[in-house]
Amino acid sequence: MHSTEERLNGTGATGPDAGRAPGDPASGAVDRIEVAGASKVYPNGTVALTPVDLTVRDGEFVSLLGPSGCGKSTLLRIIAGLIDPSEGGVSINGDAQRAFVFQDPTLLPWRTVDSNARLLLELENIPRAERDARVAEALEMVGLAGFEKSYPRGLSGGMRMRLSLARALALRPELFLMDEPFSALDEITREVMQAELLRIWQESGFTSVFVTHNLYEAVFLSHRVVVMSPRPGRIERIFEIPFAYPRTEELRSDPEFMRLSQEISDCLREVSQ
Repeated sequence: MHSTEERLNGTGATGPDAGRAPGDPASGAVDRIEVAGASKVYPNGTVALTPVDLTVRDGEFVSLLGPSGCGKSTLLRIIAGLIDPSEGGVSINGDAQRAFVFQDPTLLPWRTVDSNARLLLELENIPRAERDARVAEALEMVGLAGFEKSYPRGLSGGMRMRLSLARALALRPELFLMDEPFSALDEITREVMQAELLRIWQESGFTSVFVTHNLYEAVFLSHRVVVMSPRPGRIERIFEIPFAYPRTEELRSDPEFMRLSQEISDCLREVSQ
């Protein structure tokens, strides 16, 4: 087990990118997402988001954290292009394939695991042979190989969320946007899925923006944690998470992990008041 100093500085290696895992953005990584003055006022007059500026580097994992109704999901949907900002905008560097995972797995109950996993590829008109290869790869990646003929009703909550991830991963996204995907899972399953998500991120190298209410989840997963205020949402503070990848379960009980989590908790409590 590495010392705290080694974990903070890249497991004892040397150089500016020491300790980086595959997919971890190098110090010279380009900006993949740039949010410039994006705000959102809904037709009923609700001010969901005041002008937000945020940059996410290529290969970075960023979590949006804040109280319910603070505009996290609104900001994520603006980045995804699902809704338009009232003012400002978002620019994506390159013609990046985007995938969005909702809080609910939103599976079609009459389709098998295999058939659910290929749904987005069908909508994208991906040729059959390529669909087969991508679906097999995605199901293997999330640990569902062998369950291809099962139906959602026969899957546990964790397995249904794995299938939702596989469906998105089959697109081979460069931007992977997730809106509280693990919120309905029990604590143990949730921690397992967090570790699985990091493994998949390291294998795939996508850029991710992840919405959560769970500060420990945010710290465990992320390069940076963006703390947002209650509505109308704005960015209050951005925390740099210093731990090198890959991250192990032992990190959760590390004193520095707990100290940083407490600092973020104090910040959340302060902005909520």
